[in-house]
Amino acid sequence: MSTGISERARPDKPRTAFCVALGGTITSLVLLLMFMATAFPALDYAIPTYAGFLIVVVIVEAGSGWALVTYCACALLCPLLTPDYEATLLFILFMGYYPILYVFLNRIKNDVLRMTIKMIVFNTAVLVYAAIFKFVFTSVDIMEGMESFGKWAGPALLGMANFFFVFYNKILGMLIKMYVGWFRKKILKRR
Repeated sequence: MSTGISERARPDKPRTAFCVALGGTITSLVLLLMFMATAFPALDYAIPTYAGFLIVVVIVEAGSGWALVTYCACALLCPLLTPDYEATLLFILFMGYYPILYVFLNRIKNDVLRMTIKMIVFNTAVLVYAAIFKFVFTSVDIMEGMESFGKWAGPALLGMANFFFVFYNKILGMLIKMYVGWFRKKILKRR
């Protein structure tokens, strides 16, 4: 499954100044979005997803290495500058780095193996997220509102999260193709 991103096929390597400026701009936009999670608490899970989509721009325009540097900058600054720890933790544990990982994992030709690795990465991130909430943020109940499921609340929540992940994975691929195939060509006038 091709994403349309090929660093080797890029005819001109972007200049360092451009990459630094792009990374700084995307970092500031990510921080702005993550700060907005405080103003709109109902979007605790959506805003880190949107912030992660911004990393796609860095992957396409500057390469995976610069995208990783941008993610690290965001991961360091978000806990310091944004007050919504749920959204910040979600961005750090999965949504921020997954677009970078997505590009690398899509190079695996075997569909079953590729999706299995993606599911393992996602479920590990979800379990770490849940463990942090259980043992670090003891005042927050991650299962709030799931009481009617009883002992099946955890598996039900994990199942819903996996359903979201499959949808998110598909949308991320479509977003990358749209950015590379349409926005970059028609709006930015770049090849």
